[in-house]
Amino acid sequence: QFIAGKRVCDFGCGAGSFLKKAKAIAGQLLGVELQTDYRDQLNSFGISCDRQLQVADKSLDLITLFHCLEHLPDPTKSLIELRKKIKPNGEGVIIIEVPHARDFLISNLRLQEFIDFTLWSQHLVLHTRDSLRLLLADAGFNNIVIQGVQRYGVSNHLHWLSTKKPGGHRSVISALETPELQLAYQNALSKIDATDTLTVIATT
Repeated sequence: QFIAGKRVCDFGCGAGSFLKKAKAIAGQLLGVELQTDYRDQLNSFGISCDRQLQVADKSLDLITLFHCLEHLPDPTKSLIELRKKIKPNGEGVIIIEVPHARDFLISNLRLQEFIDFTLWSQHLVLHTRDSLRLLLADAGFNNIVIQGVQRYGVSNHLHWLSTKKPGGHRSVISALETPELQLAYQNALSKIDATDTLTVIATT
């Protein structure tokens, strides 16, 4: 509903996984990415990608930032500038996904190896629901809805606890995972606000 026939920009798009999946149904796609080889690949794939967002103000239906906001040195300023590019009066949407500061391995289990892994140098800040809500409101967004999402399942957490390293979702332990277990685990972590990811949807 957010991308079908719409003009969409993925800010900090990386290799463009989302843009490539959206290409079949979006009206127009744009990527913004600092890494030159990623930009070149996307442009050769037929998706316009640049270092900066060079579009007219109020021209985009949707801007997405998937695991990008936590890398920005001045996120409020960046969000204000992005809001100018989105259609006004509630017609434009922004979707943001970030690592959660209250991740179960951080806030409950206090696993130092995971904390060190998560707080690597390019992650400038980890957000909570409150910090995201305040940040979006300060940047002028409305109708802010925040949802906890668990990207990694039980196998990844068991692997972290047993080896103090990532990769459990690809290990032999991953044979334990089923869609039912993944959903149940996400629901359990959501109840205590300890999912590994937060997703935000807001309007202009």
